[in-house]
Parts: sequence; structure tokens; C-alpha cells
Amino acid sequence: MNFKLLPALAVGVFLLAGCGGSGEGVGAKGPVSESRTAAFKSMMPEYLSMGKVVKGEEDFDAAKFQANAATFAQNARKPFEHFQNDPEGNGYTLPAVWEKPAEFKAEEEKFIAAVDELNAKAQSGDFEAIKAAYAKTGESCKSCHSVFRSN
Repeated sequence: MNFKLLPALAVGVFLLAGCGGSGEGVGAKGPVSESRTAAFKSMMPEYLSMGKVVKGEEDFDAAKFQANAATFAQNARKPFEHFQNDPEGNGYTLPAVWEKPAEFKAEEEKFIAAVDELNAKAQSGDFEAIKAAYAKTGESCKSCHSVFRSN
């Protein structure tokens, strides 16, 4: 194992945990919230697969990584189509989403920019740049979740 990667891997694991979300919502979920959760879950397989490569658990296959990054970039936009307040319950989503719409929009834009950068770096095949862009994407997840998600 390359011990120079250990600090980066530790950060990656921490950040990856911030992007996950496989449990049921803390509160009730209505149909809009369920659609939002499904959209987030739809982007996770590619994100997690890329994470295994970035963490050194799997070998870097440029073509596979490029395909995962492209799919992730496409799917990462879908959850934001489902951020209407759901009167039947919003699960993990905090009221701050609707109380601070400009801040939430800024987090969305920051996330999409990070995702697009990750995709661009993946298409370039520069693994060091990919790792940095992956970390930036995870940081964006964590930043948004710290204010707008209950766990």
C-alpha cells in the first residue's frame, strides 16, 4: 500500500460518509420526498465505485472511471428536481431548504460545479487531478448536508 495515500484515504472515507444516505428518513416521507431520496440513491453506485478507486481499493481503469463519472454527472442533477416541500413529510431534509432558498441554491450550484469538475478530470485521465476533484465533490456533499440535512 502506498502510505502517502493514507491521509487522503482517511479524508475520502469521511467525506464519502457525508454523501451517503441509505436509511429511512428521520421523519415521515411523502411522495416528493420519496422521489428525492430515489434520485439521490440513483447517483450513489457510480460515486461509490469511483470512491473505491480513489481509496486504492480497486485499480484505476480510465475507461470505467470515465463512464462512471459521466453517469454520475448526469444523475447528480436529478435530486434537485425534487426539492419541493412535501406536506406528507420531508424525511431527512430540514426546513432550512425552504427557509434559506438562496443558500440552498448556492450549495446546489457548488455541488454541480464540483461534479462537473470531477467529470472533466475523469475524462482527462489524470488520476491525481481526479482524486482532488473527487475530494472536492465529497466536501460539497458534506457542506450541504451540514445545514440542510438532519443526519
